[in-house]
Amino acid sequence: MRTRVKICGLTRPDDVIFAVKAGADALGFVFYKQSPRYVSPEIARELANLVPAWVSTVGLFVNSELNEISEVADYVGVSHVQLHGDEPETLCKKITRPVIKAIRLPTSGIIEQASLEKYAKMSKGYLDCCSAVLLDSDTQSYGGSGKTFKWEVLDELVPQFNGKWVLSGGLNTGNIERLITRFNPPFVDVSSGVELKESGKKRPGIKDHNEIEDFLKMVASFN
Repeated sequence: MRTRVKICGLTRPDDVIFAVKAGADALGFVFYKQSPRYVSPEIARELANLVPAWVSTVGLFVNSELNEISEVADYVGVSHVQLHGDEPETLCKKITRPVIKAIRLPTSGIIEQASLEKYAKMSKGYLDCCSAVLLDSDTQSYGGSGKTFKWEVLDELVPQFNGKWVLSGGLNTGNIERLITRFNPPFVDVSSGVELKESGKKRPGIKDHNEIEDFLKMVASFN
């Protein structure tokens, strides 16, 4: 199965159009107001209307109530919901769209066996009611930090996911080939790794079309 790609944190029409033409399988819109990539439901609706059939649109929420998730998802018309906070399984079961639940993993330190077992159990619980789990770095920003987690945990966790997982957290053109070669993820999710740089700093929510194209080409070369 080929590795599919989601470009997340989109805020501009030109970036949406380019990502679709370049071959992205899914596009993500962030509805977490504390995020520098936040986009209002009104703007997200306009962006989603630019997306053709068969390309998924994903709404990202952090610790939102069911009513808010449902209302925004319905208004924008996203096909999937991605949860990045501490949402319980009971909430996931009530959402009528396919749900991807983020599991936040440590970016440093030694991960003990007990912790691995905790993450495995947590993931299994969510997979009983979600379409996939998304493995991301545990940061205060709830995603889009550009930081990687300790990839070695994947050796033990991935075999338990039955292909229903997404790799995220600090992905970019400098590491994606190595990660696909080692772990063969069915899906990858990139945000800050394809953002425009000015004076050496990323511009959150503003995508670099060359980076998007290069990233997608690298992933496609393994398919």
